[in-house]
Amino acid sequence: MPVFQFQSFNFPDHYVRHKNFVGLLTKHTDGEQGDFSFEVKNAGQDKHGVQLVVLRSVNFPDHYLRHQNFQIVLQAPTGALDDLFLKDATFYLEQGLADGGDPEVVSFRSVNFPDRYLRHRDFKLWLEPKDSPNLSADATFRKTVPVD
Repeated sequence: MPVFQFQSFNFPDHYVRHKNFVGLLTKHTDGEQGDFSFEVKNAGQDKHGVQLVVLRSVNFPDHYLRHQNFQIVLQAPTGALDDLFLKDATFYLEQGLADGGDPEVVSFRSVNFPDRYLRHRDFKLWLEPKDSPNLSADATFRKTVPVD
């Protein structure tokens, strides 16, 4: 599976990461490469052919980004992938809301709350409705390949 880092569209010196099992947007730091790197695992397609993905941590390979009370956290399923965990951790992989032309620019829409997108607000990651202020830019990320 491909491994990517996700650079903020509107804060290009900041990247999606996990720290203390919370999803954040921070400047990239040396020595913590794994906190910024996620394996993009194919989770199938919806009935319209839109790709579904889960984002698995590289340095905690049994942990996934998921939403819990609409905040993005890094968690491992408690046993088998239960239905709620799987829905909370699965996203529609879509063309970036703020940039419709570059295939490397993406947005993540929730499967179980399809009117909500993964976005940053106050440098934490949340799941928020599409009509939220500044959502388009805050929910758009550029896929980059990690540098060793």
